[in-house]
Amino acid sequence: MFMATSPARAGERTATTLAGAEPPTLAVPSFQELCARYFEFVWKCARAFGARADEIDDVVQDVFLVVQRRGADLKEERLARSWIYGIARRVVSSHRRQRRGRDAGGGEPDVDSLSSSQPSPFAAVERNAEVSVLLRLLDGLDERKREVFVLSEILEMNGNEIAETIGVPMNTVYSRLRAARQEFDAAVLRERKSLGRRRVP
Repeated sequence: MFMATSPARAGERTATTLAGAEPPTLAVPSFQELCARYFEFVWKCARAFGARADEIDDVVQDVFLVVQRRGADLKEERLARSWIYGIARRVVSSHRRQRRGRDAGGGEPDVDSLSSSQPSPFAAVERNAEVSVLLRLLDGLDERKREVFVLSEILEMNGNEIAETIGVPMNTVYSRLRAARQEFDAAVLRERKSLGRRRVP
């Protein structure tokens, strides 16, 4: 004989089913959406990590070529920035190695030839002659310290964002950042003293 299920029993079964269900995930952005959202971020990453003025466009283009080719690797929208950041770091490192191979020693960035299809706070700084000094001081930091310094001071990420982006504990982020700031400040003082000596007749 057919027995109707009471609303209470039906509700219990529904709640049990929902409780065991996977939470819905947001759709992964399309390649076009990733380009629109992260172009400026990639541009600033590339410049801050040492891409020269005459190669910045090629670096950014190469980053998004990798993003397009490996789009299936991105599984969750919340991981997009850290995923793209990792690609940008590897592409910049590759370009810097190639540059050193072509021209041992290299040269200072030609800030006057720098261009970007979108304005940014860092682009404005680039137009100032002091950018060459900034990049030289950043080069004085080891890779791990430079990374957290750039993410914090130039890309304006907070501690949680940095930890998630580079995959290290918060305590490690703050330890590296503190050491990087100390070394950077000391380098700035040395640079100022050097400039002062050069100006003395």
